[in-house]
Amino acid sequence: MYIGRYNHTIDTKNRLFIPSILREKSKLFILTQGLEGCLFLYDMKTWEKVLTKLENLSLPDKTEERAFKRALLSGAHELYLDTQGRVLIPKNLKDFAKIKRDAVIVGVGNRIEIWDEQKWKNYSKEKAEISLKKLAVKLEL
Repeated sequence: MYIGRYNHTIDTKNRLFIPSILREKSKLFILTQGLEGCLFLYDMKTWEKVLTKLENLSLPDKTEERAFKRALLSGAHELYLDTQGRVLIPKNLKDFAKIKRDAVIVGVGNRIEIWDEQKWKNYSKEKAEISLKKLAVKLEL
């Protein structure tokens, strides 16, 4: 399980440091387009579960199903940790997430999300914090 929030800077070669607590499970990851403009980073075991879900996906609209699979898989990249615990963020994914320099790495259970720092601040304030307050009461947390 991935949890926590970490701030790091993408260097001039598009490398991003992954905190050691988040890289204990794997040295090989899959990075792809996420939702709300972030990137999803999966360890290989979890990625295999995602692929199984995709294989079993059966939407009534086959055009939509194919489009979804293409979007998710065509943007996916295998990333290996270097000896310093960094991964190389491909330019197309860095551009997709509009990450300039400062990034936020967020553990969200079965995956890691990578956000542009300002986008994370906006999302956190406008969506995440409100949702936490609303659902925590319902879930009695």
